[in-house]
Amino acid sequence: KEEAQLKETMIPLTRNLLQRIGQTNDLPETTNAVENYKIEYYDDGWLANLQLTNGWSFRFMAAQQETNISILHAPREIEVAVLNQTLIPLAREFLQRIGQTNVLPWTTNQVQKYKVSYLNYRPGYLADLTLTNGDNLSFDSNTNGTEIWAFQRPIRTYYGFGDDTPKAKIEAVKALLLQNKLDKEKAVALATNYFKLLGHREDDFHPLDFYAGEIVQEYWSGGEDGRGGMLPYYRITWYRKDVRRQELDDHDSNAMLKIVIITVSGIDSSLISYEKDQLPIGSDF
Repeated sequence: KEEAQLKETMIPLTRNLLQRIGQTNDLPETTNAVENYKIEYYDDGWLANLQLTNGWSFRFMAAQQETNISILHAPREIEVAVLNQTLIPLAREFLQRIGQTNVLPWTTNQVQKYKVSYLNYRPGYLADLTLTNGDNLSFDSNTNGTEIWAFQRPIRTYYGFGDDTPKAKIEAVKALLLQNKLDKEKAVALATNYFKLLGHREDDFHPLDFYAGEIVQEYWSGGEDGRGGMLPYYRITWYRKDVRRQELDDHDSNAMLKIVIITVSGIDSSLISYEKDQLPIGSDF
């Protein structure tokens, strides 16, 4: 029974998936391509793991007449090649663009962790890379190329304090605002500079007065009086020009993701975070 599932379902689905995502060098045809597999049966279906001799691993979920397959992980040599040949060079280029050049990544010694996730429905992958300095970068790759779609420095831009929060901690957060060198106008100018450095065009987006909440100073909440206070960090959101106000009012998820979000620091004028959501790789449209 298990060998029949392997031959008739698992191997064909695996072969089809690898063809769909463009990994056609070593397609499985027979059980000789299988390193190991395990099937667990239940009343309404079965679950299985399959590892090929070339290092690809898959997960199967079968219920009634449908069997779904997903990739657990790619061969280690493929993931390491992606790290060395794509992720680290793109991270270095990104950090150079935004002026954070003190500790540029050149080798895997500067990598704290990384993960490459191949997709089931198209060529390419999603990846996350965390450097030893705490910077986190997220990547999207498809047939059009690979780019960084999100960046986050290890800086908190929100604090929520309760009644039991030590007073010294609250005072330390309050003191951050004393270092602020920006107001909203200067923050917009700074964020716009990063926006352009990262390849975006203002003509492709609505003006920043298009919709409420596009310019926000971050804050902390709680404290002794429960009123909280402001932080020296500013978050700026651009909506692409094809987004309509009514779509945003209606909470249209597709429209709400056609955005670029940039957070800047009023302490040292650095880029804290960047996010580009439902936009093509390498362009705004």
